[in-house]
Amino acid sequence: MLVPFVTLLLGLAFLVLPGRVLIYMGLRARPDKREAIGEGRSSFAGPLLAVGLCCLILQEPIALQPGLNFVLALGWSLAAFGRVLQMMFDGGWRKRIQVRFVLAAVLAGIGWTSADVPTFYCFEVGLTNCYAPQSTFEWVLYLTAALTLVLGLISLLLPKLALRILRLEHRMRYPFGVGEPRGTLAGFYTSLGATVLLAPQPLDFVALMLGAAWLLTGAGRALSMVVDRGFTPYNIAGTVFEAGIGIALLGLMFRIF
Repeated sequence: MLVPFVTLLLGLAFLVLPGRVLIYMGLRARPDKREAIGEGRSSFAGPLLAVGLCCLILQEPIALQPGLNFVLALGWSLAAFGRVLQMMFDGGWRKRIQVRFVLAAVLAGIGWTSADVPTFYCFEVGLTNCYAPQSTFEWVLYLTAALTLVLGLISLLLPKLALRILRLEHRMRYPFGVGEPRGTLAGFYTSLGATVLLAPQPLDFVALMLGAAWLLTGAGRALSMVVDRGFTPYNIAGTVFEAGIGIALLGLMFRIF
């Protein structure tokens, strides 16, 4: 329970104190986009809150399903790998980056001890012979997972582009901040998207986790519009898009519509 609890706490920190957490990371909103501080409440907080909550709530034996703890462990593993890239390519040989690398690596190690690894049938039969979507829900699920994976890979491999999309920039005293998207942001987006896409068939609880991640991201952006004076066309469109994806995925999953 330690790993999902820490994940949830980190998500709550982004949700409640986005400015302070981003400053610690060496980031700030662009001068012409002050409301972008709310990205901490949305893009950063959403996946962490969803993964942490789902792993804490859905751990009863009767509900246990392969994939939940796998997403958690893989997310922290990729976050640790991202810290290595940050140290190598973004001048991140700082104590705070090293400490966060160690934290991510330790959480990943603990997570793998209880990770319920699903069978990735696609690796055995080839990608062209993998499970094909059979319903509207599955098409929405896999398209959402593909988008999530792309965003995660952009954050991991092209952090400068990710910061431009988020309207953030590194603080002058902390040039290593340019590599911050390689951490938990890349880790959990990539983990969620890849797990859904490579599974032999939809994993219900992982699909729930993915939908919750997008819904909470949209909810965080809506909160930012009120708290951070971010009532802009960008945030309005972002809220509708992110919350819409989450609602569509969860609604189809529970056959609400």
